[in-house]
Amino acid sequence: MFDGIRSGRGPWKITRAWFWEDVFDGVTEFVRSRAVWVLVGNAGTFLSALAGLVHHWSRPFSFADGALLQLACAAWQVVALFPVVLPGRAATERDVVGLGDLYQGMTVLTVCGTWIFGVFPGLGLLVILDVDVNGPLWSALFVSGTALMLACVAGLITATAVSDTVRARHRGAAAPSGGSGWDDGGSDGADTADVDAGGSDGD
Repeated sequence: MFDGIRSGRGPWKITRAWFWEDVFDGVTEFVRSRAVWVLVGNAGTFLSALAGLVHHWSRPFSFADGALLQLACAAWQVVALFPVVLPGRAATERDVVGLGDLYQGMTVLTVCGTWIFGVFPGLGLLVILDVDVNGPLWSALFVSGTALMLACVAGLITATAVSDTVRARHRGAAAPSGGSGWDDGGSDGADTADVDAGGSDGD
């Protein structure tokens, strides 16, 4: 067993320069891609809601505070939506669909994870501890969670509404002149090959 561990190449990879070069190249490529906007936007949405929760943990929420928190969460969702709405001129069909799927997955994970693992357990704990319902703890937890949820739901609705328009725009831009769009799947080429083959046989 120990001979196998000593002879294993896995632990020694981290001591090689090429390993860290590959890691650096992968991280650099991801940071330069538009996918990072989705992660940053959703992280910012969560951190904004968390900041509102901490800030109002011992002080009452006002309407202005709630509106400001909602605006902050919505602004971060705009950041997350940026690559979905504007995937770039060089984006392919796979890029456009991939960015949309990434946004939907990350946003659903953000809102569901926050409520399932944060808001609901927090409210249950306040009930168990018999905390005053009219106190700042209840409003801080509920308003922060609601602001995050509304911003994420609005973002998901927007992404769904613009997805077809974005795909149609890039489909038209990607289609070559006199050719067909994304959905042809190379069928024209196959038909042409069949015709040529048939013509050769006829000759």
